[in-house]
Amino acid sequence: MDNEKYYESFDWSSFKDSSSNFKIIAQLIPNDVNSIIDIGCGNGLITNELAKKYKIVGVDRSKAALEFVKGEKITASCDSVPVENQSFDMVLSSELLEHLDASTFEKTVKELKRIAKKYILIGDPNQESLNKGNIQCPKCKTLFHRCYHQQSFSVDKFEKLFPEYKVVDSKTCGINVRIYKDSIAQIKQKLTPAKAWIPYYWAKKGERNAHCPNCDTAFEYDFKFNPIALALDSINVALTKKIPFHMVVLMEKK
Repeated sequence: MDNEKYYESFDWSSFKDSSSNFKIIAQLIPNDVNSIIDIGCGNGLITNELAKKYKIVGVDRSKAALEFVKGEKITASCDSVPVENQSFDMVLSSELLEHLDASTFEKTVKELKRIAKKYILIGDPNQESLNKGNIQCPKCKTLFHRCYHQQSFSVDKFEKLFPEYKVVDSKTCGINVRIYKDSIAQIKQKLTPAKAWIPYYWAKKGERNAHCPNCDTAFEYDFKFNPIALALDSINVALTKKIPFHMVVLMEKK
C-alpha cells in the first residue's frame, strides 16, 4: 500500500508524535557518535533537536515534511538513499519501519546496514498487535490499519533482521496499551460489522478521520457498539496484559 498523497497533504506543522521518544533516543546515542542520518525524519522533530549536538542529515520522501527540517536534508525514499556506504556513524530511524510494505521494508533494512558505519538506532511501536487497528474502507472494502502500520517489532525480531549487529540496549516508553490476540481479532472481523472492530475500550480515543490507501477515499470512521465484539474484547482483556507502546533499540555492528 502506498499512501503518498496522504503524507504530502498531511498537516506536518501540527505533528508532534515523535517528540515523546526524543529523550530516550538522545540517551541511547553512544559517546563516539559524531554523524547521524535520520531516515524517515518527517518534519524534523527529532532531527532538529539532535542537530544542536551532532552533524545530522534528515531524509524523507515528503517534501512537505522536509520544509520543517532546519538543517541538511535529502528528499529520497527510505529504500534508496543517495549517500555513500558506511558514511554515517549512526543510522537513526524513528516511527518509519512499521509503515512499510514487505518489499520496501526488506530494501530499507539493507539500506540501513549499508549506510551505518557502526550503529543503528530504531524507534518503533513495541510488539504492536496490528489486527487491533484494522478498519475497512466503506467504498472499496480494503482492509487497512488505521495508522497505516504494516509491520510489528520486538527485540527478538530485530536480532533476526540484523544478525550482523548486536543489541546493545533497548528501552520501552510511552503509554501502556493492551496486547490484542490475533486469533480473537480475526474472529471479530468475521463475525461483526467493520465499525465494531476497534476495541470498545479504545473507541473513544484518537482521531476518527481515515484515508483509504487503495482508492484514495477520505472518510470518517465511527465506532458502533456490537455485543459480540464486546464479548470478544472482554475475553481478550482477561487473557492479555498492557505494555508500553513504544520501544527504542540500539544496535552495534559486530
